[in-house]
Amino acid sequence: MKKFFNKYIILICLCCIPGLISAQGGKTMLRGVVVAALDQMGLPAANVLLMNKDERVVSYATTDLDGNFSLLAEPKAGDKLVVSYTGYKKQTVLVKGNTTFKIEMQDDSVVLEEAVVTAQRTVNNGMLSINERDLTTSATRISIADIADNMVGAGVDDALQGRIAGVDIVAGTGAPGAGMSIRIRGTTSINGSSQPLIVVDGFPYETEISSDFDFATADEEQYSQMLNISPDDIKEITVLKDAAATAIWGSRAANGVLQITTKRGTISKPRVSYTMKGTWSKRPEGIPTLSGDQYSTMIQEAMLNSGTLYNPSSYPEFAYDVNQPYYFYNYGQNTAWFREVTQNGMIQDHNISISGGGSKAQYRASVGYFDQKGTTIGTDYTRISSRLNIDYNVSEKIKFQANMSYTHGENNRNYISYLQSKDVGDMAYTRMPNMSIYEYNQLGILTGNYFSPLNSPQGSWSSTSSSGGIYNPVAMANEGLYILTSDRITSNLSLVYRPLEWVRYQFDVSLDILNDKTKAFLPQTATGRPWNEISVNRSDDVDQEAFVMQTFNKLILTPNLGKDHSFQGLLGITTYDKSSGSYKATTGNNASPYLQDPSNPSRVTGQTILGVFSGSSQNRLVSFFGNAQYGLLDRYIIAANLRADGSSRFGASYRWGTFPSLSARWRFSGEPFMRSLSSFLDEFSFRASYGVNGAQPKSDFGHISTYNIYNYTYLGESGVYPGNLELIDLRWEKTIQSNFGINFAAFKNRVNIDFELYKKRTNDLFFYGLTIPSSTGFTKVDMNVGIMDNLGWELSVNTTPIRSKNWTVNLNFNIARNQNYIREISEQYPMEKGVSTANGQYIRRFEIDQSLGSFYGYMYDGVYLNKEQTAARDKSGNIIYTYNNKNEKIPVQMRFGYPSIDYEFQPGDARYKDINNDGNIDYLDIVYLGNATPLFTGGFGPTVKYKNFNLSMFFNFRYGNDIANSAKMNLEKMYNFDNQSMAVLKRWRHPYTEEDSPGDLLPRALYGKGYNYLGSDRFIEDGSFLRFKSLTLKYNFNRKQLDKTLLQECSLWLTMNNLYVWTNYTGLDPEVSVGSSDPFGTGYDNARTPRSKDFTFGVTVTF
Repeated sequence: MKKFFNKYIILICLCCIPGLISAQGGKTMLRGVVVAALDQMGLPAANVLLMNKDERVVSYATTDLDGNFSLLAEPKAGDKLVVSYTGYKKQTVLVKGNTTFKIEMQDDSVVLEEAVVTAQRTVNNGMLSINERDLTTSATRISIADIADNMVGAGVDDALQGRIAGVDIVAGTGAPGAGMSIRIRGTTSINGSSQPLIVVDGFPYETEISSDFDFATADEEQYSQMLNISPDDIKEITVLKDAAATAIWGSRAANGVLQITTKRGTISKPRVSYTMKGTWSKRPEGIPTLSGDQYSTMIQEAMLNSGTLYNPSSYPEFAYDVNQPYYFYNYGQNTAWFREVTQNGMIQDHNISISGGGSKAQYRASVGYFDQKGTTIGTDYTRISSRLNIDYNVSEKIKFQANMSYTHGENNRNYISYLQSKDVGDMAYTRMPNMSIYEYNQLGILTGNYFSPLNSPQGSWSSTSSSGGIYNPVAMANEGLYILTSDRITSNLSLVYRPLEWVRYQFDVSLDILNDKTKAFLPQTATGRPWNEISVNRSDDVDQEAFVMQTFNKLILTPNLGKDHSFQGLLGITTYDKSSGSYKATTGNNASPYLQDPSNPSRVTGQTILGVFSGSSQNRLVSFFGNAQYGLLDRYIIAANLRADGSSRFGASYRWGTFPSLSARWRFSGEPFMRSLSSFLDEFSFRASYGVNGAQPKSDFGHISTYNIYNYTYLGESGVYPGNLELIDLRWEKTIQSNFGINFAAFKNRVNIDFELYKKRTNDLFFYGLTIPSSTGFTKVDMNVGIMDNLGWELSVNTTPIRSKNWTVNLNFNIARNQNYIREISEQYPMEKGVSTANGQYIRRFEIDQSLGSFYGYMYDGVYLNKEQTAARDKSGNIIYTYNNKNEKIPVQMRFGYPSIDYEFQPGDARYKDINNDGNIDYLDIVYLGNATPLFTGGFGPTVKYKNFNLSMFFNFRYGNDIANSAKMNLEKMYNFDNQSMAVLKRWRHPYTEEDSPGDLLPRALYGKGYNYLGSDRFIEDGSFLRFKSLTLKYNFNRKQLDKTLLQECSLWLTMNNLYVWTNYTGLDPEVSVGSSDPFGTGYDNARTPRSKDFTFGVTVTF
């Protein structure tokens, strides 16, 4: 059979040979040379296209260094060669049976001028394309080609970090599928979103399904819809910063605009490109914690210091009694919990695309597959993406464009992340290290079942608490379920009609369908709760879906007013309609941990968290806008914009908002008296702008009194009650921004310097969920509460110090400074949070003319080394005395919270500065400790090109911000049964003198008593850092090396990300999230999954 099959294959091949010979014989080799008409010099890298009579590309070639080209084809009647070269007019030559050609290219000053402008970056604000040299607003464009090799994650936001002045991008966690917090020129909202508007190919891109899209308690950066955009499909990103730039997008752009342009097809033969990246992520080290033996010693010591005599019968978990094998084995281990829940991560990223087309139609289609295994067990992210972009020219006057994409993503997370902004690493740090992962029976035999006791000295899992409780982190990581599945389809269609050369009408329509499905399951094996308890085998199923329809009608005018004048005008109407719905089912007591769907027989009543819930919402927006830009003598440019938005989220009195802007540019270098400097000075311009943006509230029906249904009935009927106050007077949150800028370019654009100075004021700040007296019948309300300012400056320097035939060296640097101030706040607003007499809490305040994110607390002064040091002292340092009931003179002892608490400090306790020297540590000793807002942010890095080799490095930094190291506080408190860090091995155990005390001595272990971890500067640390963000070495094969292959292009590269961090911060990672719905919650480090060190190998080939 095998021999017959081989003979059959050979016979087929022999039959094909004549056809192949015939086909080859019909082709003709066309040769020629492309030269400049002026000097007859050959033009290298000119594009030569062989096109048929239907304007389709049949074949193509690129000229060599001498301008020669050759291509093998089968010419037919009507075929022609089309040759293009930058700075020259396009030439078309009919083939007409010729096989050799000499094509002379005519110099064209107009084309040359356009080429220069392109090199200086044409900026598109989503509505109009404006040459950057004529830009009157603050906008920055970055090409993805410049950072493509450094992109490792699922989204492009990580690669942008530190590259654009004034754009602060921070990752709160390194977990797969987690987005990043993006701030353009600071925080503009108290407890709402400060994320910018995302625009993709001219269409606003939804980043949330509904106003309460945060599944369970997720912060805004925990799930990023930008993950639905494959980085390989992106061509460039433009950031619009000031109000004059963003005003054209109206009320949705108050926080700035991040505009993404995807890749499109060009006139060429079909080009197939494939890119593969493979990444290995190093397992995080974590914070070193105590072993089981060290931990047990500390616990017994803490009990002794608190006056509690350790009783083995009461706490057999620390007895190590071989006569009790169950406790001896289950509580006699040295488990490194953090290591047990972490692993090395892996990423594979594959993208394949095909593009091409003729003068009639161009296309680009792509498919991508991304798969990331996280460094925490049980976490991963998988995405399948596809995109199709088509341009079709019906005639010189009519053109169609279509952009379609589909993305499917699956994100696995730890179940605990469904309840709160934490992962299993948090429990792994504090879990008793003497506990076993798996249970031993009464005979000391390992059973293989997870050891999750009903109760332990640390406590138990609470079925009624929203944050859970104590659990087995390994069981939670392996058995708990939290899957977020997302599907998204977008379809954007555009019709362009140009009745006149200077008049263009464009109609755009966008359809966007989003669906997210969340499945969560809490197994009994992780919590150890009784099988009849509601929290056992709890199952959640959440569906959220949205349909968004947007339309744009734009009339664009570009009349030719003569050599000395330029004008662009835009009039438009846009509509936005979003309908969303959510459905949720939560049940408990599923029969088995393998039956994880709420549809299985289970309990749906018994607690308020159980049951079936649903909701729907709709939001509409209508906008009218106009934009005009006029230029005179290529030196004086002025632009104006006016937009009116009508939103369904407001009552009739404030439904419409008007947002104007005005900007101008003076090209100082274009003045006649500056011509003497034109030999080296390319650009020197001044810009100024003023504009207003607005923001809508996040609730769709806040201006309508809605009703809720009671959970119970009366006489068989369900009652209803008002669910909210009718907010008919809620106003637009308006941001007024003024901007001054300088653009400088010299030495043939080898030195480019941009400087921006701005002031951004937000009036009528929204505050969501403001607490009000329950006597009103409600507990909270949304209000306009105050005024906030953001002041700052930005500096960008891009240089090319070396440029030669073989060498090119670029060095880029940017730095930004933003200052945030509260100028005015409503008297109903909560001005302070935190309890000064409680351990582990800082006082967070809103102070007029102070920044958000300030910390207030006590000044830590070390440890009371001995009894003498516990005496109170006056300003001069002298001991303060009093008399006892025996009339004896005795020292006054330092106290805390006298007279209500009246704790007397003892040797070994934490020592705090008595600011007013009254012998009592209380609220009068609270001082300002720091602020979470950085003074400076930015990045820099060189790129070196030598022949076919590219070497690029990039560093990003933050300077001047403070971090509340909550992880350190929890791991050094020695207050309860939580495990602690290795640092506590240097705790106080006996009296010291000043001379023999160690410098890094920590307070004593004190179980359930004392005030050794009050909110103080002990845990406030400098969060400044310089991160070695990326190092990339790349090799590009040249055409000569690829001549004997099927490849047109080929590149190989190696990238290393997050190589090293220079910082004085003692935590895992100084990059702490700034995104939080709690205005008092910024700047805390809870030691979530840190950023990993990534090592990536990549290859790109084009056929």
